[in-house]
Amino acid sequence: MASTYTDNIGLEKPGTGEQSGTWGTTTNTNFDIIDRAINGVLALSLTGTTTTLTTSDGSLSDGGYKVLVLGGSPSGTNTLTISPNDQDKLYLVKNASGQTATFTQGSGGNVSILNGETAWIFADGAGSGAEV
Repeated sequence: MASTYTDNIGLEKPGTGEQSGTWGTTTNTNFDIIDRAINGVLALSLTGTTTTLTTSDGSLSDGGYKVLVLGGSPSGTNTLTISPNDQDKLYLVKNASGQTATFTQGSGGNVSILNGETAWIFADGAGSGAEV
């Protein structure tokens, strides 16, 4: 049986009998993913007007952090897309980018955080119609 992954933070669940002698590497990566999801802080430097926060199965990725501190010098309102759109996400966001940050996950509603504001946001992971 091949590995599968958890729905929201992409922890790898090795299949029975898989990864004999090497499962420790997978386990250690999973612990790092859990650590990031529970209390990780990402200082995210925004540029331009679009950014993607991606969570990748079985690996450390920017979308897996719990706290996002936005900085940088975007050229206007920056739209941050949470990907994939079928994962529930909860972030604490501090926007110090100098511009409005708008979070989106699908065609549902979006949320904008003005420069200087801090807010909790929730993405519902409802696929193409997901909303934040």
